[in-house]
Amino acid sequence: MSPGSSRGPSCLSCFGWNLRSGRHRLMTAFLRSKQRDMEPKKEITMPFLTDDLLVEILSRLPLKSFCRFKCVCKSWLAFSSDPHHGQKLPRTPVGLLYQRCDYRSPIHLARLPSSDSKIDTALRFVPTYDHLRLMDCSNGLLLCCYEGLTRYFPDVSRSVVCNPATQEWMFLPHTQPGSDSDYHVVLCFDPLWSQHFYVFKFQKRRLSHPVDKPINEFEIFSSQDLLWHSSLLEMEIGFHGRSHFIHGVLYIEHSLDRCVLAMEIAAATTSTQLLKQRTIQLPGIPMPEMSRRCCGYVAQSSGVLCYAQQELDGCTMQIWRLEGSSSERWVVKHRLNMIDAFGRDVLVHTDSSGSLWSNYYILAFDLDRDVVILGEHGTWKFLLFTISTKKLSELQTPTTCELSYKFYYVPYYCKLSSFSASMDLR
Repeated sequence: MSPGSSRGPSCLSCFGWNLRSGRHRLMTAFLRSKQRDMEPKKEITMPFLTDDLLVEILSRLPLKSFCRFKCVCKSWLAFSSDPHHGQKLPRTPVGLLYQRCDYRSPIHLARLPSSDSKIDTALRFVPTYDHLRLMDCSNGLLLCCYEGLTRYFPDVSRSVVCNPATQEWMFLPHTQPGSDSDYHVVLCFDPLWSQHFYVFKFQKRRLSHPVDKPINEFEIFSSQDLLWHSSLLEMEIGFHGRSHFIHGVLYIEHSLDRCVLAMEIAAATTSTQLLKQRTIQLPGIPMPEMSRRCCGYVAQSSGVLCYAQQELDGCTMQIWRLEGSSSERWVVKHRLNMIDAFGRDVLVHTDSSGSLWSNYYILAFDLDRDVVILGEHGTWKFLLFTISTKKLSELQTPTTCELSYKFYYVPYYCKLSSFSASMDLR
């Protein structure tokens, strides 16, 4: 044999061993991979996600669903009560609450499309609900007063704060003898600022009062200590009208003077303190005396005060946002053409007294949801205007045209400790 051929069997055997060894390594690797597949995968779980990323994921859920599943873990529960994170959680509006001003009129709801129909906005869960008069609405909570019932039962509490979404309610203690109709009451609740609510009680101006004499003394109820506190206004003017509560500041509109009174109530815990106050001038153009029916509307959106006003001819509506913390300024966000929406270019008429009447008036608007709710004079219909599509559709026709109380309602599904810890204070 040649030297090369003598090494042949050895090479073949070596080759066979290497082949068997390779098959063994491949089989071992395959079995290990199958074993890893059968083991629980160690993927990224919630504890490894940052808070902002987790909130960004949860913000895709409706607030009602989030509140239902927040008991999954402690972090979800913590997020639901954190104002910074809670600001990103969506809240879906239900519609427009309205009620006639006469005695024992039921509370109605003009529902928005795809709204939650399970919410009892008639307040049937509140004792003697058919005697309730809707007074104010603030970020999901409602303030009501009993009409006529206290005439025969003076020991019954005259006011109640309730949450239709959770069916919780709480009687407010008496402050002093007299009818609640003698006062202008305001409900203040902002879950992004505090889990407690406040009720302002301003005495109404009587006919015997001089016009230039302001009523600057009022009372504040706090759900934190369940007590009423007395306080004073520094402004030399009496304010009234629609109100909004944003981050501890109460904004009360005074449409006749085209300004808003801003009152910071964070320090309103004792009877000797004055609230910090300032006035904010409204944008737009002053309307002449004969066109009071063309006034604007103050609202809030994304925690910012907003203002909408139609022009004198009614053909255009502008919406501003109040921006800037130190130097407050109004910035135009939308300029809406109402001619195309209504399909006609005459949107103002004059009555027999010479006063101007717009064919529509602003009931509410929500920039986050891209909607404006209007009322139409003559037909008394509720109309829904979509800002992005510029389309106008009928929302509902009320059962009566004599409406005094109309509130934009966005439900709040979280339970408040103020309700669970309170007792019957009648």
